[in-house]
Amino acid sequence: MDYRTFFFTNIASVTVFTVCLSLLVWFNRRVQGIRWFAGGLIVGLFKLILQGLEGKVPTVLGGMLANELYLISFIMQLMGLRWFVVRKPMRSRWPLMAIGLVLVVYTIMFLLRIPYCGNVLNIPFVVVCGASAWILFKHGSGPFAPVSRVSAVILCAEMGVAAYRAFLTNLSYMRPWETVTAQPDPRWLYSLAAMAFLATCMVMCYLWFLVTELERELAEQVRTDPLTGAMNRRAMEEAALRETARSIRYGHPLCMVMIDMDNFKHLNDTRGHAAGDCALQAFVRQVKTMLRRPDLFARTGGDEFTILLPDTPVPAGILTAERVRLAIEALEASFETGPIKFTVSVGVAQLDSAQGGWEAMMQRADAAMYEAKEHGRNSVVAQFLEAADSRVI
Repeated sequence: MDYRTFFFTNIASVTVFTVCLSLLVWFNRRVQGIRWFAGGLIVGLFKLILQGLEGKVPTVLGGMLANELYLISFIMQLMGLRWFVVRKPMRSRWPLMAIGLVLVVYTIMFLLRIPYCGNVLNIPFVVVCGASAWILFKHGSGPFAPVSRVSAVILCAEMGVAAYRAFLTNLSYMRPWETVTAQPDPRWLYSLAAMAFLATCMVMCYLWFLVTELERELAEQVRTDPLTGAMNRRAMEEAALRETARSIRYGHPLCMVMIDMDNFKHLNDTRGHAAGDCALQAFVRQVKTMLRRPDLFARTGGDEFTILLPDTPVPAGILTAERVRLAIEALEASFETGPIKFTVSVGVAQLDSAQGGWEAMMQRADAAMYEAKEHGRNSVVAQFLEAADSRVI
């Protein structure tokens, strides 16, 4: 395959990839990572077109701008990968500022025709590939673990090919505006073909990332209460089975807290269901801020909620329940017709494998919660294992 044929077929395939990925972006605009990928492909396509026209357009376009676009496309790829596996905004802008400085320095050196100025882009390109692979190895976990590992391997291979091309450039084509003379060189052509093959593999990984994200969102929707954002009853039951088995296996305590909003029907009847929904949402937001990372929180009924506290005995569960009760007592939920105040009744129980599994624990926590209501509401009742009794807090 000669140089022109290679670029014609490569441009054709990348055009198809770009159009397909852009269509996927249009229908999945909320997935920011795929938007970065599509943007990187668009920039890379322009780079390919300019590079394919090398020798027929000014060297500023076919050489300098094409090389700069190539680096920019990999920066956009890095941002997309980071979005999928890190999910946090960058705290510092200095990496992007450094890339901007690199582009400025390369432009000046190219226009001044300084030899070996290609290294100003080659070295950052290898660094970007290495940084992308490191991010995937470090942060790619959960459902994204398989695709992260495969993508990291591909990036390491790209880093190796890029390093070889940098060596080849320094060895034979130290003046980047003269790389048009490299077109007959089989080493130059085959290394380009290797990069094109690896880029195609990365596009497949782009699609893999998107499918994994959509599957994750679907699984999250199945597990989540749509009104409040808390876990739903099905998700809590699955988590309770898992945590119960772990508690029995390792002998760790497991505590359950049942919470019911006081006079919730009266709130709906007097101020409308919109006010009730507002109170539920405010309650969930407040409780989520008070729980530990391993704690599980679900809406298991209309106005009934369950908190599962791993590695927590009843005394510690009581403290958590009392903190929640006091926080809700002081809470004012903003609503269009005026603030909403409400209280909760709370029941606490600890897992006792001798009395049954998590269902028995839930029944005892539920009984304690109803006992709290019988004692005038806005209180915490705990059932203790030793005496099989309950105490109002």
